[in-house]
Amino acid sequence: MTMQAPHNLTLEFLRKLLAEAEPDVTVSSFEVATGSGRGDNYTAMLYRIHVQGTTQDGEPWKRSLIYKCLPDNPTRRQAFKSDVLFRNEVAFYTQALPVLLEFQETCTVSSPFRAAPRCYLAHDSELVLEDLCARGFVMADRKAGLDAQHCRAAMRELALLHALSLAMKLRRPQEFATRVAACVQEALFVPENEDWYRGYYRAATRNALTVVREALGDGTLYLDKFREFIDNSKFFRRMVSLVEPREPLAVLCHGDYWTNNILFRYSETGEILEVCLVDFQLARYGSPALDIVNLLYCCTSREMRLWHMAGLLSDYHATLNKALRQLTQGATDLESDILDPDCLWEMLQDEMHRCGKYGLGLALDMIPISVCDSAQAPDLYVSSDGAKPQEAGINNTLPVSTSSELCQRRMAELVQELVDNGNL
Repeated sequence: MTMQAPHNLTLEFLRKLLAEAEPDVTVSSFEVATGSGRGDNYTAMLYRIHVQGTTQDGEPWKRSLIYKCLPDNPTRRQAFKSDVLFRNEVAFYTQALPVLLEFQETCTVSSPFRAAPRCYLAHDSELVLEDLCARGFVMADRKAGLDAQHCRAAMRELALLHALSLAMKLRRPQEFATRVAACVQEALFVPENEDWYRGYYRAATRNALTVVREALGDGTLYLDKFREFIDNSKFFRRMVSLVEPREPLAVLCHGDYWTNNILFRYSETGEILEVCLVDFQLARYGSPALDIVNLLYCCTSREMRLWHMAGLLSDYHATLNKALRQLTQGATDLESDILDPDCLWEMLQDEMHRCGKYGLGLALDMIPISVCDSAQAPDLYVSSDGAKPQEAGINNTLPVSTSSELCQRRMAELVQELVDNGNL
């Protein structure tokens, strides 16, 4: 759908932006459309920019870009802490990722990490990225969730990103600490946010308890364990504790590794050819298991986990270990348990057990978001009364709520699984 461009998105802006990347092109016009649907994005506004021009030879030229900016509505920005999240993503693209990729260039690796979109511009209030749809990437169906094939591809790419952190931390510890780990910050689960999010998580936990009670009934061990976990006086502090980095396995995490932030490119026969990751607003330095449980507990069914979770973790471990070996090849003076495949596997298993509760804590919020109808999600482009976003005074601090059968089943099955596995 064509729409009005943000006020600072002009032809002159695009000409300057593309001058370095496309020096032989004269940009002549552009059109703007929404870059995401309702329910696909919550903390920023995305626009798809179709740019047209001509080359020096007079040939037609076109490019599609994604323009990402803060919501116009200051109330909505404040409700979602969009400013903090946006700065975190800017730091990822301008500092942490370039340093990791520069390190990777000094190594010989068979499968380098390349699964992030090209960034043309990043500063406090706007990002301009390549439009991955133009290269054939598509988003999976968030309501359907991810099957084993898609999870395997997503976890292999995640392992390559995590391996970069571990290898650089071993080979260049001081540089990694100052130029990667310290560049991103925990933007959500920090003690000073407890009062801010108290109402939000009170509503989220109350909604989840209702859903689980309706599915499992009162008086069960599962409900008792779940009720204890979501105790409003302890829940947020428990999540704060779980995201704190623990060495030696802490890595640069994606931070929001769910269906809508993982794009896939397919062959004509449906084979997954490539994976690309987007939306690094919640990038953090923490356990790799935080990303894994985010993916597996919020975006998959119990049946998929029952049949494939062990194999997926084994495949992630194998990819991580192989990449780690290649990235540290030639550094003969390194001594670390993470370079031992068996020790690495044990540490990963321990972290998965420890972080299981974190996955459930995310699921209180993410499962309703994943399975809700688009009409139930907030619209960042128009307010509920049809006013322009900058004129709306709407408070959107309440979580998405749905009592659908699918939401009940996924939430209840996750609680049962974690209790049965001794993780809750």
